Formats: sequence, structure tokens, C-alpha cells
Amino acid sequence: MQYQTLQNPPVAVALVQLKFRIPNFKVESVLEYDNLLKHHLPMRHSNIQVGIDLGKSAFPLGESKISGTSNAEVGSYIYFSRNQKTKLEISHDTLTYIDENPYDGWDNFKDRVKQMFNILSPLFVSAEISRTSIRFINRFTLDNFDDPGSYFNALITSSNGSSFPLRQYGFRLMMDVPDSDMCAVVNHNVENVQDKYLYTFDIDVLDYQKLIYAFDSISEILET
Repeated sequence: MQYQTLQNPPVAVALVQLKFRIPNFKVESVLEYDNLLKHHLPMRHSNIQVGIDLGKSAFPLGESKISGTSNAEVGSYIYFSRNQKTKLEISHDTLTYIDENPYDGWDNFKDRVKQMFNILSPLFVSAEISRTSIRFINRFTLDNFDDPGSYFNALITSSNGSSFPLRQYGFRLMMDVPDSDMCAVVNHNVENVQDKYLYTFDIDVLDYQKLIYAFDSISEILET
């Protein structure tokens, strides 16, 4: 499929996320592919999850000592580029690719997603994907927002004609896609920042079709 390429695309963040299930999956198994991942994303950060059990300890008023046990483990690994604009996050049930670099077109973006996901293919060979989502966060800088209808043909019309300076404005849509397992979540938000209006147009499409981890299948859903 051919897509139009804009000279100045408004995409600030492009994101693909998979929700998966692997029996007895350990996040630490990602480290088997550490060198391959670091070849593309050389920095790595570990998010630590800590559970604390205080038993029957009470919290009296004032200062006191309490006893308990803790259980700390790695909740996710995040690999990222040196400029921190490209990230790959792997948790116990979610795989997310995030790109905040200047958007250079769908085909190039999807090729980078494929490159990173294919590195992990041996690890995810038995994974069942329960949700595939793709999200584009678009941002526009506007000089004036007195008349939102000058920019958008579908919006909450009660914002029009207000005599008060606008500080913030937004609304959220959730829509089911007919004859499919998909839904779309669309967020509009505008904020007055230093006499300019920063408009965020956030589109998140989620497909709940179950599939086995293979990029050909994932690619077909992403194209849709």
C-alpha cells in the first residue's frame, strides 16, 4: 500500500505495542539477546519492582520502627538510543517500541519495528499475542485558537465564540471498528504555552485478534 509522505509530518511519537503471554516467562531471559539489542540501542535501564509485606505491623502515631519483608525483582528492561528518542521496553507481558525521532514515513518506521522484533523472535516463538496496538501522537503549534473550526471540521462546538482567553481544551473519543476486533481511542488536547497553542492529536488503534508471534502476521495487522 502506498502512503502519502508529508514534507513536515506532525508525528511527535510513533509507537507499536504487543500484549503477550508466555508460560513461565522470565524478563531476565531478554538478557540472552543483550548484545544484539545493544547493537541498535546501546543503552539499557532496568525498572525494579518492590513488594513489601509488613505482616501485622501497625502504624502508631509519631515516629516508630516497623518490620517487614521485601521482594525486589526486575519489572522491565528498556533499551534506548544515546539520544533517548528510540526505545524498546520488555516487561513480563508487554513489548513496546517507541520512536520520537523526526518521522520519516510508515515504511521506514515499520522496518525498524521489524528489525527489533525479529531479534527477539527466538524468545517469543511460543508467545500468544492478545493485543496489537499502534499509536501516533501528533502535535501542532498554532498561533491562535479563537476559532477551532478554522483547523478542524469535527469538534466540541461549545468551545466556539468564548470571550475568555483559552487555557486548555480537550476531548476523547472511543470507537469500535465495525466487523473487526479493533477499536480506536482518539484524544484531542490543546494547551496555551507562551502565547502559542500546542495541539495534541493522539490516535491509538488496538486490535484484540489473537495470533502467534510472527512479524508477517503482526505486519498485516499494523497495515490494517
